[in-house]
Amino acid sequence: MYFNQEYIFLLLGFREYMGRRVNGFILSLIFVSMTLSGCISSNKESSNDQVVEVPELDLPYFEKDGYRCFLHDEYERCWITYVPEKVNGTELVPLIIDLHGWSLSAFEQREISGFDNIAEEYGAILLNPEGLALGGDPTTGGSEESWNAGWCCADAVANGVDDLGFLNQLIEVAIQIHPVDPDRVYVTGWSNGCAMSYYLSFYSSDKIAAMACMAMYLLADIPDEYDPIPMMEIHGVLDDNVWYAWGSRPIIFNPGAWFDNSAYQTGAIENMYEVAKHNNCAGSMPDLNDVDGLYSIQGFTDCQNSAEVQLVTLYAGTHNPYEKDYGSPEEFPRYVPGNGGLIPTTQIAWDFLSQYSKEDIDLDD
Repeated sequence: MYFNQEYIFLLLGFREYMGRRVNGFILSLIFVSMTLSGCISSNKESSNDQVVEVPELDLPYFEKDGYRCFLHDEYERCWITYVPEKVNGTELVPLIIDLHGWSLSAFEQREISGFDNIAEEYGAILLNPEGLALGGDPTTGGSEESWNAGWCCADAVANGVDDLGFLNQLIEVAIQIHPVDPDRVYVTGWSNGCAMSYYLSFYSSDKIAAMACMAMYLLADIPDEYDPIPMMEIHGVLDDNVWYAWGSRPIIFNPGAWFDNSAYQTGAIENMYEVAKHNNCAGSMPDLNDVDGLYSIQGFTDCQNSAEVQLVTLYAGTHNPYEKDYGSPEEFPRYVPGNGGLIPTTQIAWDFLSQYSKEDIDLDD
C-alpha cells in the first residue's frame, strides 16, 4: 500500500500535532490504526466489500515543469524539493533552504552546491526556491533570475518583488506538509542568494535558526525586531565578482545604488564586523582564529543568544566557493571554477548550521 506522506501530515494537522515535536511511537500507532480501519487506502475494499473513498488531497501548491509552485503577490513562485528516503515521518528533521545566485536556476544551484548530498547523509529536507526573471534591462542584470535582497539585484529590485514574503510563505508550507522541525530551519545561498540569505535571516529571525552562505554580503538595513542568530559567510580572496576587500561591484545590478556611498563600503571583513555589531558580540577583535593551509576561520563567539558570527576566507577562492565548477570553460563567461574539491565548503557550512536550534537559544544572553 502506498502512503502519500504529505497527505498524512496534512490529515493529522501536522504543524500543530504534538506542539513542535512528534512522538514517533504515537505517530506509528496512528498510521497502523488508520491502515487497519481502512481510512488510508487506494481503492482497497473493506471487510464488508465497500470501497473506502479517500478524500481529495488539498495541497498548498501545484506542480509545473518539475517545480512546485503557489501564487504569491500575483506571481507564480516555485521551488524544487528533495526528501531523502530516510525521512519517513517518525521524527522531525531539519529544513535547508538553498538560494541560487543571479541568473541561475533552482536546479543549477542544487547541482553546484551539493546540499542534496548533505540532506541525504544527515536526513534533512532540502528546498531550492527560484527567483524571478521579469524581462528587465540586460545591461543591469535584467531578464535573469534574481532576488530582492536590499539594493541588489536586477529585476527583483527594479520591480519590488516580495521575495521575503515568498520565502516566509514557503517555510510555512514546508512545515505544513513535511516533518520539519520548526526549531531547525537553516538558510544558505550563493552570491545574490547569499545576500538574500542575510535578508531573510535578519527580517525573519523568528523563523531561521542559523545562516551560512557563500560570496556576498548584507545589503540592507536591519529591522528593529531582529533577534540575533548565528551567521557565517564563506568568501574567496580571488573573487572577481564580489571582491573580498571591496564589495561594490554588484551595484551594476541596481542603478539606484550607483550614487549611494554606503554601497561602496563593504568587503568580507567589514561585513563580518557589521554582522557582529548587530549580534551584539563582545570585543573589538575576533576571538576565533582557526588557520588551515587553504583557508582560515575568523569570528566572534561571545554574542547575544550565542549567535556566533564567522568568516571563512579561502586563500585561493574565486567567486565560486563550492567544490564543483559552475559551467565549463567553453561556456565562458557563464563559467566560474570552484575549489577543485580541495575545501569542503558545503560541509563547513553544514557543520556550522547544524550546531544550532531555536530550542537551545539562551534568550538571557
